[in-house]
Amino acid sequence: MKNSLFFILLVSTFVSAQQLRVDTNSSYITYEASHAIHDWSGTSKEVQGVVVVNEMNVPTRMAFTAPVYSFDSKNSNRDAHALEVLEALLFPKVSFYSDDISINDNVLTLSGSLQFHGVSIPLQTTASWVRVKDFWVLQGTFDIQPSSFGITLPSFMLVKMRDAIQLSFRMELRTFTP
Repeated sequence: MKNSLFFILLVSTFVSAQQLRVDTNSSYITYEASHAIHDWSGTSKEVQGVVVVNEMNVPTRMAFTAPVYSFDSKNSNRDAHALEVLEALLFPKVSFYSDDISINDNVLTLSGSLQFHGVSIPLQTTASWVRVKDFWVLQGTFDIQPSSFGITLPSFMLVKMRDAIQLSFRMELRTFTP
């Protein structure tokens, strides 16, 4: 509920600025995780978000969110166990917000906060920012440690998964006129 309210308030503050909205049909977030025995990944195509741009189409603020349940690893047992480990009923969304953005050529440096599992941590990463026909593409990767969010790492055959997850994202953003 708190994440949804945050997103609604965030969007409502941008009504007077030019907004780009995530095209949910062509955007995604993917995680890659690892265990000593095997690696796996999961993808969410249920990303929502908004990017506010200035008159030169340079982002000044952005916010993205995705439901935890929407990440699909193509293994229903693993996904069900992940929802338990991540306490998805208590913490149903993962969100990122930034209003500290700089650009050099087509590379954005994003400083913001990542909220996951009820914990918000500062995050700085880079992403490409490219115009393609009538939309913009924001694309990048970054790493997180699940333990930083208070997540107890699951074990398989008495060995815990690695405390490192790589997240990659590709957002197609289109102009939105309220």
